[in-house]
Amino acid sequence: MHRIWIYATAVLGGIVANACSGESSIAPEKSESSAIEIIDITDRSSSSEQSSSSFSRPTKTTLFFSNKVEIKSSSSKVAESSSSSKPAPKSSSSSAKSSSSEPPASSASEESSSSAPKSSASLRFYDCEQYDCVTMEYLNPDVSYGEMLDKRDNQVYRTLVISNHVWTAQNMNYEIESDENDEINSWCYDNEPENCKRFGRLYTWEAAKKVCPEGWHLPTEDEWQELIAEHSCDIVRKDGNPPVYRCAGTTLKAIDSWGNGLENTNEYGFSIVAAGIVNSETFMNKGITGYLWASTSQYESLATLVIFEYNEDYTRFVLTKPNSGLSVRCVKGAAE
Repeated sequence: MHRIWIYATAVLGGIVANACSGESSIAPEKSESSAIEIIDITDRSSSSEQSSSSFSRPTKTTLFFSNKVEIKSSSSKVAESSSSSKPAPKSSSSSAKSSSSEPPASSASEESSSSAPKSSASLRFYDCEQYDCVTMEYLNPDVSYGEMLDKRDNQVYRTLVISNHVWTAQNMNYEIESDENDEINSWCYDNEPENCKRFGRLYTWEAAKKVCPEGWHLPTEDEWQELIAEHSCDIVRKDGNPPVYRCAGTTLKAIDSWGNGLENTNEYGFSIVAAGIVNSETFMNKGITGYLWASTSQYESLATLVIFEYNEDYTRFVLTKPNSGLSVRCVKGAAE
């Protein structure tokens, strides 16, 4: 009797084992290809309420991941330290600025400051009744900013010392002259001047390289990378793709101007806005995306940009056709 029971138990155990091994022998899903991922610049305004997983996987056509991005040793250290409990310090713009309140005639732009510390974004050095002050609607009122006067059109921009550089804290809004062939090289979203006042203009890549005033330049990919890596909590690399910078998608974005998604903090005052884009003469994604040019070009037909999206806490580098219209920030001094 004992032998029969032992035999039955062994047979039953073998059946269960076979069943389990059958389940475990199912081939795992193939990992994603290490090739450059291609995504399309598409109109996402109609799907602003979609989940993150369905929203960020558009049709693959014209936008390429950049494989050129590498984390420098200095940036990596900063990025590693940013994931600890000690937060990165907020930048102060009280240094690296001229003490003069009047721009010299020889310069196309001038940055101005005061010897007294600034505690609010509302403090100004240029009279907005005399100059055209860019809106402060999306700035962080608790961050100290400087100012830069663009003498070409008398617009005044807020500036910010962050990641060892002086950046404009607002998108450029200078209307650059059209090319000789009269092709349009910058736009107001929906061709509405009010959108230029709120979000800045959208520029082709060639126009973007010319729009920063004298003494300033379109940021390089390395300068963008230094900024983003320093203000990320984690840098994720997967399947040979370029790194994704987590948390920079919330800490560097303005609190307002974005659709319902994440709670942005704008704790460093960099104030990225969802200015949208123009692609093939079609305006799209205002309130959904913020795309900003870098001066880098890997191929003859593609240029580098940085992507911020309303429902993602990360940002990354991609490539796209240079005739698209994107936003522009400027960095003081010569390009490194």
